[in-house]
Amino acid sequence: MKSLPGILVGLAVGAVVGILLAPESGKKTRKRITSESDSFFKDLQDQLQSGLDSIKSQYNDYIDAASDKTQDLVSQAKRKAKQ
Repeated sequence: MKSLPGILVGLAVGAVVGILLAPESGKKTRKRITSESDSFFKDLQDQLQSGLDSIKSQYNDYIDAASDKTQDLVSQAKRKAKQ
C-alpha cells in the first residue's frame, strides 16, 4: 500500500511518454492524452474511494469493539459493586 503512489505516478509517466512518442497527428495525440488521463484519474478516484471505504470499515469495527469492551467492563464493575 505504501508503494501505490509511486506505482501510479510511474504508470502515468510511462503512458504520457508512450503517447508523446507515438507516430500520430497532434490532434489524435491530444485526444488520446485526454482520454487516457480521464481514465487514469477515474481509476485513481476509484482506488482512493476503495481505500477510504476500507479505512472507514476498520474504524467502525474498532469503535464497535471498544464500545463492546467498555460495556463489558461497566457490567463487571456493577456486578462487583453489588457484591
